[in-house]
Amino acid sequence: MAVYLFHGEDRFARLEAVAALRREHDADGALANNSAAFDGARVSLGELGAAVSAAPFLGGVRWVRVDGLCERFGVPRRRGRQLGEWDGLTDVLQQVPPTTVLVFVEDQLRRGNPMLQLIEPLADVREFARLKPEEALEWLRGEVRRRGLHMTRNAAQALVDRAGGDRGALTQAVDKLSLYAGDANVDETIVEAMVPATRSVSIFNLVDAVAERRLADAMRALDGVRAEGEPEQRIIQMLARTYRQIVVAREVIDRGGSNEDIQKAAKANFAWLARRLRRQAQAYTQASADAALARILEAETAIIDYRRDEGGLTEDVAVELLVAELAGAARG
Repeated sequence: MAVYLFHGEDRFARLEAVAALRREHDADGALANNSAAFDGARVSLGELGAAVSAAPFLGGVRWVRVDGLCERFGVPRRRGRQLGEWDGLTDVLQQVPPTTVLVFVEDQLRRGNPMLQLIEPLADVREFARLKPEEALEWLRGEVRRRGLHMTRNAAQALVDRAGGDRGALTQAVDKLSLYAGDANVDETIVEAMVPATRSVSIFNLVDAVAERRLADAMRALDGVRAEGEPEQRIIQMLARTYRQIVVAREVIDRGGSNEDIQKAAKANFAWLARRLRRQAQAYTQASADAALARILEAETAIIDYRRDEGGLTEDVAVELLVAELAGAARG
């Protein structure tokens, strides 16, 4: 297959794959004189066609890379626009000679992107999504072993919580921790001090701000997760999960239980999560924690009523009111 499309939000993995593909086709080093790269926002179909059809010079392969062509036709302000000359891209792709490797590189794409629909049937398409939490943890463990870094289990989980499933962010964090710690053990305290939270954990920042009644921080975090496309329903689910744990932690505290008891009762995987739950639960009485859970249920009911055309509230309004009320509630 002479045509490739690499896309997805995991930029690190995506670019690693592009580099590996180039190495695969550059056994003799001739690509140094047989490469062309185009900005997809500016290239014309004629320029691309000429580059693709050219014969390699003193080598067996010609490498042509185009970045952001699909994005050019997929931004909201250009929805519905005609492809113009680019309707002819199918003909160009069908005529790519076997001596040319044509690679399209994109960020995350929507399925309805018109350029994607043209390229996909004629290309080897590979998507590079962010790792799921359990996948990220397994990948991180392998990277830590490879580097010879000493990292506790809690620290690894804390790092994944902060960096998310972005292999690039995880790699940069491991680089920093390796330089800082050397042969010493890296625990969750070091991770929290050295690794800033990325946008992938904004929803955790949101629920923490709500649970700790930091109203201004909560409203800013809500704007952030919405800008990232986080579904309103997931926000409600995460709030419900957090408050269920707070209710359990409050019960353990009231009977004089330890952090270990909180960890077991709340089914928290790590000791540092239990410590955070204790701190958060101490700001509530059992009654106020139960009331917060009930308020979350009211928000879910209001959304269902709206969908049934029985009054209620839209998702965005219901969630905004919920966050404001929970984060702004008086202590007690």
